[in-house]
Amino acid sequence: MSPIAHTPIYIQHDLPVSESIWKNASIPTKKHSRRSGQETKRCVEIHELSQGLFLLRSELNFNKETELREEYPESSVFQLSFCLSGSMEWDFEAGKSGHYEISPTECSLQCGRFSRCSSYYRPGEAYRTLGIVMERDRFTELTQQLEVAHLIYPEQKICSRIFPTTAEIRLVLQQLMDCPPERKLKKLYLEGKVLELLALFCEEVTEKQNGGRELSREDCRCLMSAREFIDKNFLHPLSLSKIAQQCFLSETKLKQGFKTCFNCTVYEYIVEKRMEMAYHLLQSGKYKVKDVVWMVGYSNTSHFIEAFKKRYGVTPGEI
Repeated sequence: MSPIAHTPIYIQHDLPVSESIWKNASIPTKKHSRRSGQETKRCVEIHELSQGLFLLRSELNFNKETELREEYPESSVFQLSFCLSGSMEWDFEAGKSGHYEISPTECSLQCGRFSRCSSYYRPGEAYRTLGIVMERDRFTELTQQLEVAHLIYPEQKICSRIFPTTAEIRLVLQQLMDCPPERKLKKLYLEGKVLELLALFCEEVTEKQNGGRELSREDCRCLMSAREFIDKNFLHPLSLSKIAQQCFLSETKLKQGFKTCFNCTVYEYIVEKRMEMAYHLLQSGKYKVKDVVWMVGYSNTSHFIEAFKKRYGVTPGEI
């Protein structure tokens, strides 16, 4: 679907995405309105199932081609969205972060920071979606598994990934949609089904992504600990044996597993952390190159300059 030719409908949000969802939780909205000659039908339900877990259900209809352009204070989102009917299209930051489309039997994982999202709708088509919004701090095991599979990254700009849904996932989706309003312990039932859906999704996508490089859950936990240890100690001399000892892995498993999990070697990760810090110190204008060299753990200035130029394409003195 090409971008809409006529004026889009703007929705300006005063709160970031997570706060906006929390504020509107458990308040179903049903609208049948006319704006700029466009007749719209909208039903949106937002339920807070438990702390840090929200379920969004929407039904939308438009009589003309429509673009909904939503703007937020810069927000961070972690959301899994399922298309139940219609063909959903959207982009972030006016298309700078890619243009996406999913149809029924597909889902999308959105993760990262953004401030603007546009959604596109065809006339006369019924759109039904189900979304799961999560707070990353609550779902640390899930985020770690997705990071290990290189499906999400810490503090990234917004990105969407599209996946097919399995028959097992579609069955749980149907059970969620069929839950009657009068069902006893409805909130508990919905939360259980949403957690089941998240588990099925994570198992499916991480297994496919890892392929033959499958690591045990305990290995993944130890490798995450190794990365955290490096994050706290990269300014100090670090050896493979020291890191391996700290995270209870052999040196061989540390080397192989780190490359599998994070797509770089242990040494490359340490250098990357040092270069990031060096760049920020130099950019501040408060320090000379010779001072930054030892501040980021280097004893040889020429080695530092070589690594910096390889990373940023310029010498430290050009910053």
